[in-house]
Parts: sequence; structure tokens; C-alpha cells
Amino acid sequence: MKNYSKEQETSFAIGFFSVIQLLESHPEKVVSVYVAEDSLNSEGYQKVLSLVDKKKIIVSTKAIERISKKENGHVMAEFKKWHDNLSPEKDHLVMVNPMDKGNLGNAVRSLLAFGFHDLAIIEPCADDMDPKTIRASMGALFHIRVERFPSFEAYLAKYPRSYYPFVLRNAKPMKEVVFSSPLALVFGNEATGLPDSIQNENNVFIEQSDEVDSLNLTTSIAIALYRLRMDRGY
Repeated sequence: MKNYSKEQETSFAIGFFSVIQLLESHPEKVVSVYVAEDSLNSEGYQKVLSLVDKKKIIVSTKAIERISKKENGHVMAEFKKWHDNLSPEKDHLVMVNPMDKGNLGNAVRSLLAFGFHDLAIIEPCADDMDPKTIRASMGALFHIRVERFPSFEAYLAKYPRSYYPFVLRNAKPMKEVVFSSPLALVFGNEATGLPDSIQNENNVFIEQSDEVDSLNLTTSIAIALYRLRMDRGY
């Protein structure tokens, strides 16, 4: 078994929670399920057995350790990658050039936690199908739609809508913003933020004390999604 690479047609979900999320949402994409010898009597394995054809199960601790870099994964599923289209009627989260797989996975988890299912990623960016991204999302990635774009302009051409760039300057406090739908909440790179070309009259900043310089990207995303959830009444 080869280590994961962005170019290959398959990827891996590692850990019982992520594997079960995959099996429940996209069972047709699963190629094989690897189980560690010391997990054959676990409740998690019994749940996996109820969701997958036994012919796809391979008992191999070594295979899991090779891909998970010796993390205690217990179970791993190899699956065929797929590509989504976003829902044109729904609100979107747009991440411009996210480069950290952990941040990307955590943002996906927040997206699903607050009831949203559409994520646009502007390239260059971290790989949403990387096992590290999937694990950081705790399997939430398998329940949302992700679409990549070569530029923000390409995204907006396909999904024209009002969009709200989150920035630190020349922006309106979020408490004063009236969000119209369908919309896009737009967040920039972890280090550089959003370029001027993407900013507009809808710039938003999240009010905070002056005792810290700025909020972490994923914290900001979670706050914005929560506010939008409250606005939508669910």
C-alpha cells in the first residue's frame, strides 16, 4: 500500500468515527476497510461490520500504521474520491487559499455543526481529501458539499450572490450587518487574510477586545456561522 498523495484516485478515513461516517453517507465509495488485530472485539468494529460487505474487510495493523503514521487509528477505510457541486440555493462558506489541513478540517466540522453544507475552496489550498483533513473534520467532510475553484472570480461567476468578506479593517461590526441570502461568508488565508480585490462594501469584522491582535481563523469561522444560524432561526 502506498502512502497517500493528492494525485491518487483514492484516499483514507482513519479512526472509527470517521470510517463510520463514511460508511453511513457514501458506502458506494468504499474500496476496503482495514482493521487492527486488537480492535476485532470492539463495539466500533461491530458497528463497521453492520455497514460494510465483509469481503471488503482486511485485518492489518501494519497497513493502518503506514498511512496513519503510527497514530492509534484502529480502523481505516480506503475510498474513491469524488467531486461535488454546491447548492446554488444555499448559503456558502468560502475559504480563500486555506493551507493548513487541520484548519480546513475544523472549519468543515463547524460548518456541519451549525447546519450548513456548502464549502467553496479557492486554490491554491490544502487538500480537502487528505486523511489529515478528514480526521480533523471528524468525518464531517462526508456530509457536506465541497467544490474547488481556481479563483474567487470563478466561484462568483458560477454562484453569483452577495458576499461578506471577513477582515480586520475598513469593515462594519458584525452586530450591525444584515445578511441577505443566498450569501457567501468569505475568509482569507491564515497568514495573509483576504486580498483587497475580494473586499467590498460588505466587509465585516468580529468585535473583540483590544487585548488580543486577532482571532484564530477557525474560531472566526465558527462565530460567523453561529451568527448566521441564529439569523436563520435554526
